[in-house]
Amino acid sequence: MEFGTGRVGYVTLIGRPNAGKSTLLNRLLGYRLSAVSAKPNTTRKRWLGIVTDGNSQIIFVDTPGVHQALNRMHRAMKKTIEDESANGDAIICLCDPTRKFGEEDRMAAEVVRGRKEAAILIVNKTDMASRDQIEKAVNQYTEILGNLPIVEISAQTGEGLPELMGKLKAMMPEGPFLFPEDQITDSVEREIAEEVIRESAIEFLHDELPQSVSVLLDSWLDTGKKTRIQASIVVERESQKSIAIGREGKVIEKIRKSAREKLMSMTDAFVDLKLRVKVVKDWQNKQQFLEENRIVDMT
Repeated sequence: MEFGTGRVGYVTLIGRPNAGKSTLLNRLLGYRLSAVSAKPNTTRKRWLGIVTDGNSQIIFVDTPGVHQALNRMHRAMKKTIEDESANGDAIICLCDPTRKFGEEDRMAAEVVRGRKEAAILIVNKTDMASRDQIEKAVNQYTEILGNLPIVEISAQTGEGLPELMGKLKAMMPEGPFLFPEDQITDSVEREIAEEVIRESAIEFLHDELPQSVSVLLDSWLDTGKKTRIQASIVVERESQKSIAIGREGKVIEKIRKSAREKLMSMTDAFVDLKLRVKVVKDWQNKQQFLEENRIVDMT
């Protein structure tokens, strides 16, 4: 089956945690695909987003933030970054000029340096950063990367995205489209639902449980008019379970309402969402759990 032809290729998003990669991907898609949070390491696995217009199809690959690996989950995330940065037709190095240049920025730049001939440096958060901050960030990154195309954007407002897309299209080879025009991801609804619920859990639990929360979908029943979803919020200790539930169940109910509203806005059906809290001790170091939760590639 043919889907059309034009400028087609894969673009990998690389950056330190919270540089804005997921916000950028969601903005380009016009769809909440990847979880967004102010907490580091919100993105834990590879997400693919497809942007198609009349003469191009650009497939963006969102990766976890570049950081030091402290456990098995972090090592799996690091491997995802390394694998994806070595592939594709172009690579975006996304930087946040509002934060001080640090070791994670250096690590991100060094990942991209190996693909410099196909790289673009994107300076994000121009709606918040001063001109001095932007110029300082560019200088610090280009000390490592050398001369390369630079685009200033705000993923939050959409400023600069037309220029970015224009540069990316020019870098893509000619060829047949790889996906139908109306497809925006290769992820299934259930994966996206898990991500949406996790995003809501992080919103309400990030102060107490910054890295200890995951979500597993237990059941999904679509009746046509109603979607019934049962999911588990996964923590590592019994004490964390009490925090996630909250006094009289108030915390988990806030999470449920937030996630349900987001899911309802993404679907045409009524969503009946039920949540429970499940303890999986030291899940961030359990290979089987990471595979089941698709944080580790099982191939």
